[in-house]
Amino acid sequence: MDEIAAGFTQLGLKPWKPDRGSPAHDDAEAPEVRLGDRAAPVAKILKYESAVNILSAADQLRGFAVLLRAETSLMGAVSVARGVFEACLWATAVVDPTITTDERLQRALTRRLARLSAGIRLNNMLGGGVTDHERSIDGDGDDEHGSNRDPAQDIDDIVMYAKNRGWSVQKGQRAPTIGTRLSIDWLSENLERRIGVEGYAWTSGSSMAHGEHAADTASWIELSQDIGTAPAWLIQLWSTGAWAGPRLFLETFAGYTGKAHLKREYQRFEKLFWDNGSKA
Repeated sequence: MDEIAAGFTQLGLKPWKPDRGSPAHDDAEAPEVRLGDRAAPVAKILKYESAVNILSAADQLRGFAVLLRAETSLMGAVSVARGVFEACLWATAVVDPTITTDERLQRALTRRLARLSAGIRLNNMLGGGVTDHERSIDGDGDDEHGSNRDPAQDIDDIVMYAKNRGWSVQKGQRAPTIGTRLSIDWLSENLERRIGVEGYAWTSGSSMAHGEHAADTASWIELSQDIGTAPAWLIQLWSTGAWAGPRLFLETFAGYTGKAHLKREYQRFEKLFWDNGSKA
């Protein structure tokens, strides 16, 4: 698990080098996207939005590994495993090789709209001061994190770009959606390289996290409380998402870039997760 987390960190931070003829290579050749007074390569937008979730998954995998070693928290470990799965699915959706470059871009921009909207809500809730639009990380100019930009203007620029492309823009409760409205439930059932366990991984984790406990689930929770520990095998039983999410992302990412990544690390991770959960 630590190896996969380290590998995900590298995938999130280092440049991607796709094979010629791969969907990722095609994205790198696509025309730049004009958002207001800025232009950005399609490949850069897709990588950034996917990497936000790849790095989130890496961090949560480290947290899950800590909880697994400690064997003290069933609910905590399952909740973190659910977070790993969610982050992996969003990272996967943005680099899905079975859809077109435009569809991948729609998904990436939709995810950016969600993040920008969340930042605005938090800023408003706390009365300002969360975002700093006066300076960027290097002191002046711009950066890809939007340190020197107005998030509301960024949202307007993205929506205007989508409408100018003739794409459907739907109003949402929290943020607009470009193209097909996505959710983890939908992705669990529709991403191309799923193997059928993804819906269970998400639903079982949700059931545990939200307290919608069936009798057997409640019994397992009571057991961990009664004995004052959460054995690794019990954590593993309810944490399928910690395995299913990375599997789906790496399979999809290989199809997107034309080359396998973290193959040895994942094979080791998968073997330990299923054959000997207490040592995963």
